[in-house]
Order: sequence, then C-alpha cells, then structure tokens
Amino acid sequence: MTAEVKVANLPRVANPREAFLQVLKYALVGLSNTAMDAAAYYALTRWLWLGSLPVLAKGLAYAIGMVNSFHWNRTWTFKSRGNPWRAAALFILTHIAALGINAGMMAVVLNLWRLPEAGALVIATAAAFGWNFALNKLVVFRVDAAEQEGYNSHHACRNDSLSDPPRQRG
Repeated sequence: MTAEVKVANLPRVANPREAFLQVLKYALVGLSNTAMDAAAYYALTRWLWLGSLPVLAKGLAYAIGMVNSFHWNRTWTFKSRGNPWRAAALFILTHIAALGINAGMMAVVLNLWRLPEAGALVIATAAAFGWNFALNKLVVFRVDAAEQEGYNSHHACRNDSLSDPPRQRG
C-alpha cells in the first residue's frame, strides 16, 4: 500500500523569470516601505511635534510603511483581488510572526553561532524576508487560477484597446 501525499493547491510558478520578477517587486516595495518609514519618522519628530515621543513616532511611521507595503504588494507584486479585510488581517499576523523570526534569528546568530553583528543582521533580515514573501504569496495575497485568468484577460483587453489605432469616422 502506498501513501499518497497531497499538496494543498499551491500556486505553480509559471516560469523562473516571473518568479524572479515577483521577488524583485517584493524587495522594491520593501525598500519603499523603509524610505516611507524613515520619512514619516523624520516628519513626525521634526515637524509634527512628536520629537519628545520618538517611540510613538516610530510606531506611527512603521504603521505608515505597513499600509504602503500592504497596498503595493496586494496590487502590484501579487496582483490579488481577493477580500482586502481578510488579507489585511493575515498580513498583520504574518508580520507579527516575522518580527519574532527576525529577533529570534538575531539571537541565535549572535549567541549560538557567535557571528558578528553585521552578519546576524543580514541573516535575520533574510529569514524574515523569506518568511514574509512565502506567506504573502501563498496565503495572504494568494491568487487562485480563476482570479489570475480574470486578471490576465481584463488587462489583455485593456492593453489591446490601447494599442488599436483610432478609427476614423467617415
């Protein structure tokens, strides 16, 4: 008797180039989040009178970066058109877990592996990045085949209509 293992409808990678571009987009969104976080923190502490409350300012700035991340990853990186409230709840839970992974890996790399701080930062960040990307792709912003087909045909129609030359009345 053989045991059959079923993988729960995981999305297939159509081609490696597409997968690479999705990881690249995810990283670019991450960079924009970091820039937005820093800019918001600076604005909150320098111009909006939260200079004496830097921890509160940092929390607000981080939240602004998360909203940016949610929007761009949902609409651009993963092209999800599913329930935004469900996705938002899962997104928050995923990122809370990522914070634990990041801090936990930092502790392991510094205290058990005895690597330098810079190496620990890179490894901890990479672990959190991998976790977040995988969970965002496979769970939070999961796009099923029907949704992807609808997205592709919608955009193909729009692109075709934009490329058609204008018709002359006559």
